[in-house]
Formats: sequence, structure tokens, C-alpha cells
Amino acid sequence: RTTLANESYTRHLKLSKGVYRLLNRMADEELGHSLSGREDKDAIIAQLRSDLTAIRRVIGSEIELVGEEEIEELELLAEVETKVTAVIDNAEAPSGPAPVSRWLEATRILNDGDMTFRAMIDEALEEEKEEVEETREAAERQFALARRAAIVLAIIALGFTIFALVAVRRQVSKPLSNLLTAIRRFGAGDYTARASAEGAGEIAMFGDVVNEMAEKVETSARKDASRRTELEAAVHSRTRQLEGALTEMENAAENRKRLLADVSHELRTPLTIIRGEADVALRGGDKSAEEYREALSRARDAATHTSRLVDDLLFVARSEAGAAKLDIAEVDLVAIARGAAQLVDRPIDMALASSAAMIEADAQRLRQCVLILLENAARYGGETVTLRIDKSVGGYRVAVEDDGPGMTQEERDRAFQRYFRGSNAASHYSEGVGLGLPVAKSIVDAHGGVITINERDGGGLIVAFTLPARAKGLAA
Repeated sequence: RTTLANESYTRHLKLSKGVYRLLNRMADEELGHSLSGREDKDAIIAQLRSDLTAIRRVIGSEIELVGEEEIEELELLAEVETKVTAVIDNAEAPSGPAPVSRWLEATRILNDGDMTFRAMIDEALEEEKEEVEETREAAERQFALARRAAIVLAIIALGFTIFALVAVRRQVSKPLSNLLTAIRRFGAGDYTARASAEGAGEIAMFGDVVNEMAEKVETSARKDASRRTELEAAVHSRTRQLEGALTEMENAAENRKRLLADVSHELRTPLTIIRGEADVALRGGDKSAEEYREALSRARDAATHTSRLVDDLLFVARSEAGAAKLDIAEVDLVAIARGAAQLVDRPIDMALASSAAMIEADAQRLRQCVLILLENAARYGGETVTLRIDKSVGGYRVAVEDDGPGMTQEERDRAFQRYFRGSNAASHYSEGVGLGLPVAKSIVDAHGGVITINERDGGGLIVAFTLPARAKGLAA
């Protein structure tokens, strides 16, 4: 309401000022400045009409806000508007032979009637001042009433707050504190602590639940402690047994390695002598040369086979002991694989990723390893044997695949044990003593590689080993 009164006050002042500016422009016309003053006079008239419209709008807003008491302002505005409109009409009338009469007529209009134009404006301004003052006084009364109400409500709220705090402390805070203390003791492992059942109904019920839980936990903890003691005793006893068994196994393994090494070393000398004597007998003539040659050839072949067997056993034993000796040089893995494939008495399918694969390895041992895998696949596998060489991370992968009957998981787990032969080899083939795969594994291990046996899709086996391209820390 104050804003509307201020706006009405301002608009009335502008209206009053505009009317007297219009009178001045009409006087300028009488002095011969009609051309330049005509355009300015139109602007003044437009502004007067705009001010009248604005004042009517403001008074309408005041009526909507406070009611019928503003009707008097609207009636006063009608009288003001009548005078202003008459002045505007007089100013816009065509110039006659005596322009002074128009200015005088406009002046007469403003001063004619019960109230002059100036008196009307002053009355309107005074009314707006009174409205502002009334509004201010009403606002002060409302503020005073609000302050008194706020003080009363604050006192009431403070009383309720104090009462609530006392009730909460008695019914909630203290029981919750006791409950939390008991729970902390539970968390620290004191299962004998119990929560207080005082306080509000829900808190007391919660305390009862916590106490029941504590009793169950305490009972369970005692049982767990008893079981833990029994379990520790059983584990301790079992550990002693396992330690004893492990010691026996380690001693047995060490003795077996030593025995194999000793046997291999001791057999090399007589086998060498047998081979030498066979060479001499082949040059004898007591019997027919053909007979001696056949007999001694068989002796020589047996000695050679025994010597190779002993050599393999010795290599396996040294490999397990970490003392395998290798003749390391840069060799072509593809060439070695091709040479080994030519020694097998059946066609071998070759699947080579490249024409050459240079690595650092013992060429003789590596050829022996590939030959063992190819001979096993050719002897115990199916119709097709495939040799693959592919590039792997840091080296190469050699895989021998066959489409034979394969091996069970248990047989694959034991395949690298010395003297073990799978069910297929043991039941259908009399040749072999079960040293091929152990020797191949020892050769791969000595080169720092890994050998595996897996099932082949569609049947058969895939025996594969990976070797590093560069030898690191290998014996030379």
C-alpha cells in the first residue's frame, strides 16, 4: 500500500508539472515559436495522458487492496482529469486570429470551479501522505503485536523444551548411555556384561534383546574356545606327523637320487668295456665273420641302448638335483624339429609359424626332447601326428598333437614320473620303460621352460613345452 501511495504521489506531481509546462508552451506559441514548440507540446500532451492513465491504474490497485475507502480519490481524479482534458483540447485546437485567448482559456479552466487545479493536486498529495502514515502506523501495530506474540511463544517453547529435555534424559538418554556402555563391553570381548532394562518401552525391549544375544554369544564363545583348544591340539599332533612324513619323503627322495646317480655312474664303465670288447670281437676270426658280426652287433646295440638309458637316468637325477649340464649355443629350433621328425618312421605333419626360430639351447638335448615326444605320439597315438612351433611371450612353444586314445586326468598327472606308463601303453605295447616323458621334462626344466600335457579337442593329446629365446642362468 505504501508503494502504491508513493507512486500516486509521484504521478500527481508529474501531472501538475506537465500541465504548467503545457501552458508555457502555449505561451511560447504566442511569442512566435510555434514550429519548434509544436513538437515539444505533443510530447507533453502524450505524457499528461500517460500520467492520467497511470494514476487511474494505481487508484484501482488501491481499491482492490483496501476497499471502498479509496473511492474518494477516484472521484477527485475524475475532476482533475476533466480540467486536464479541457486544457489539452484547448491546446490542440487550431490557432485562431487571437492565440492569446487559448492560453487565457486554459488558465481559466484550471482556476474555475469550486476548487482550482492546484488545490485538487494538493488535496490528492495530502491524501497520499495520510495513506502512507496510516500504513506505517498499522505496520508498527502489527510489529508490536508480533513481538509480543513471539515473546509469549518463545517462553512457551522454552518451557516445553526444558520439559522435553528432562523427559528425554530420564526416559531415553540415560538408558541409551547404559545400553551403549554394555554394547561397547560386548565389543571388547566382555560377554558377561548386561544392559540395563530401564527407560522407555522400546529401549527396555532392545536391552532385553541385547542381553539375550549376549548370553547366546557367551555360550557360543565358550564352545568355540573349547573347540579351538581341541583343534589346536589336533593340528599340532597332525603337524608333527606331517613333519615326520615329510622328513622321511625328503630322505627317501634324496636317497633315490643318490642311488640313481651312483647306479648310472657305476654302469657307465662296464657298459663301455662291453662295447669295446664287442668291437674287438667283431675283428676276430675263430668263427665265421658273419656269426661274430651278428653276435657282437647285438651286444654292441644292447650296450649302446644301456648306455643311453644310463645317460638319461643320470641326466634326470642331475636335473632334479639342480646340477644338469648343458652345452648352450645359438641354434635353430625349426631345424632341430625338422631333423627330429626325419628320424621318426612315419610321416609327421609340420605346422611352423616361421621358417627359423633362433634360441639359446643345447641342440643335442633339445633334439632328444622333440624326438621323445614325436616317438611317443607315433607309437601310442592315432593316425595323425602334428608338430607345431609358434611364437610365445619371450620365446617359442613346441607342441606335438595326436588323435589317439589319450590319457585320463590321473594318468596325465603321473605322466612325468619315472617308470610310469599309461594304460594304453602298458596294455598294448611291450616296448618302453616309462622314462621318455621324465627325460623330456628334465631337458625342458634344465632350459628354464615348462612342459604340459592336455587333452586335444576331438580326442588325443597335446604335449607342449615353451622355451625362452635367451638362456638365463643355465649351466654351460
